[in-house]
Amino acid sequence: MDAYASLISNNLNVIMKVLTSITILITIPTIVFGFYGMNVNLPDTTWWFPICLSCGLAILVGIILKAKDLF
Repeated sequence: MDAYASLISNNLNVIMKVLTSITILITIPTIVFGFYGMNVNLPDTTWWFPICLSCGLAILVGIILKAKDLF
């Protein structure tokens, strides 16, 4: 019974690690677009700049998470 509980616990840890990594990747575009939605003086950029910035940051963080074997 203890071996079975240990196996389930290890599987749960792996699932929680993956879900946390996905949450981090989803949060990055939210932060970028939230900053552009604030009433602050930003340089005049077109609509594609925040999209490229958030995608680039998400890809960079995804590569870092993959290199550390967290995703």
